[in-house]
Amino acid sequence: MQAIKTKMHQRLQALSTAGQPAAKHSPSIPEAIEQRLIELIVTPVPSTETALAGNARKEREIAEVLASLTVIEAWWLHKRLTIASPSDALVAAFGRLVVERRQRLLAFLGDARRRAAMTRKAA
Repeated sequence: MQAIKTKMHQRLQALSTAGQPAAKHSPSIPEAIEQRLIELIVTPVPSTETALAGNARKEREIAEVLASLTVIEAWWLHKRLTIASPSDALVAAFGRLVVERRQRLLAFLGDARRRAAMTRKAA
């Protein structure tokens, strides 16, 4: 009976992880880029700038970092930010942005493939 439970347990494990990439094989963004994004998001706007100008500058800087990602990295980051695991530090920082800014940055990430194709086409 124990062998049956073991085989059944193995089969259930296989079914529950089917279609999910293994953590060690799943692409992700480089740690330095992730830290830079968190830093850009959580750093307050200096008092020398208006809130409007400072937040617009921060959004441009975040978009510049996102533009440096490969298409695959952008796709995975988009997926990661969309699924929004509450224990993820980048997701938590990203959630601090206003909804409109988050939507624009997610759209920018989602557009990585088209931007890459346009770059290839222009070259």
